[in-house]
Formats: sequence, C-alpha cells, structure tokens
Amino acid sequence: MKKLSLFAVITDSIFAAACSLFIFFTAIRFYTGNVPLALFFGIVAALVLGALCFLRLKAKRGRAISLGQSEGKRSNFKLYLCTLDKSGRMDILKKAYGGEIKDGALVSGDRIYVAEFTPLPLSSNDICRATAFASTLEKVVVCNSLSDEAKAVADRLDVRVAVADGLYEELEKKGELPESYPFKTGKKKNFMYTLKGAVKKSYALRWMMCGLWLTAFSYFTFFPVYYIVAGGVMLAFSAVCLLFGS
Repeated sequence: MKKLSLFAVITDSIFAAACSLFIFFTAIRFYTGNVPLALFFGIVAALVLGALCFLRLKAKRGRAISLGQSEGKRSNFKLYLCTLDKSGRMDILKKAYGGEIKDGALVSGDRIYVAEFTPLPLSSNDICRATAFASTLEKVVVCNSLSDEAKAVADRLDVRVAVADGLYEELEKKGELPESYPFKTGKKKNFMYTLKGAVKKSYALRWMMCGLWLTAFSYFTFFPVYYIVAGGVMLAFSAVCLLFGS
C-alpha cells in the first residue's frame, strides 16, 4: 500500500474542495443567476466534500502507516536474528517451536530445526551446509529469506524451509518477541526532514491549481481579499516546490 504523507492528504483534500466549490458555484450561478446562493452552496459543498476526502485519505494513510510500522518491526527482528550466536538462535527457536536443543539443532516432534540467519537470501551452498548431517527427522531450515536456486535445492533434498516471518508471528502470539535490540532501530525525524518531505516537485501542480482557482474566484465573491491572499500563498508554495523540490 502506498504511503501518503499528511501533507499530501491535506493538499488532495484542498484540491477536492476547490473542485467542488468551482462546480457547484458555476452550475448554480448559471441556472439561477443568484451569486450569493451559488456561493453559499459552493462553500457548503467544498466543506463537506473536502472533509469527506480528508477523512478517507487520512484513514488510508493510517492503514499504510500501520503496515509500514509492522514491516519495520519485522525488519528489525530479522536483523536481530543475524546478530545472535548459535546458542541464542537455538533459544529463540525453542521459544517459538518448543522441543529440545541437541547438538546445535532444535528437535521438536518429528522435525529438526536448523537456524541459518543472514542479511542476504540463502544460497544453494548455505542450504547444503546447514543440512549436511544425518537424521531420520524432517529437516527444517529457518532463515530470513532464500534465493530461487536455494529453494529448488531444498525441494530436491526434501528439506523444509521456514522464513523469519513465520517465526516472528509464532513469537508474537506467545508474547516472546524481544523488547529491545542491540542496534539502532530507526532515525528520529526532525523538522527539517519533515519539511523536506513536504517540498516536492510532484506537489507543485496541486498547489498551482488550487491557487489559480482561489485567485479566479476572487472576482465572483464578496470577500476577494481572502481568496487573493490564500491563492497567492498557494501559488508561491507551488513555485517553491518546483524550484527546490526533490
């Protein structure tokens, strides 16, 4: 799901409100010739439709943020697995799958689990090295991810592969996820970072259209100063986005 910035939510809502104002004002003024009535219904339509657009986009943004946070937590967890020594890896597998640790592997039921956590996808060599031991139990390699070639080799060797996402979910259900990690889990966003995210070339057209509409409406309303000032500010910010945006 595409993540929307709060800035994009606001500008899209303003854009929808401006369109609503333009359409309702123009239509009612054309059919009735009553400028105050057209302006009244145009403003009401702009407020209602702008608010509905804002609520919908904000809810969509909330879902995207929630999904992004979940992906961030899983990414931190996968990196954490790479920092564990053999004993630590076995301990975390035991928390998820139960069983007993024997000879550097976890035996649980009719399966024997081997941990092979690396930042990059496992290769065919990794699969062969991890399962190069004799056992009558079904071998399961637990890893962060694996390449297509490694998956093909695992299938030929009759080796089962479990990725870290499943391990994360098992630990989450049992309340055994690590409370903290021995590395930086994210960079705090400051004001300049937020401002930089708001000034983008892709936003220039939105601000320009809103500014032009508001400026044009100053010729038909009883409060032209408000529309001229608001439209001028939007046009100025459109220029800023165009000149300095990334």
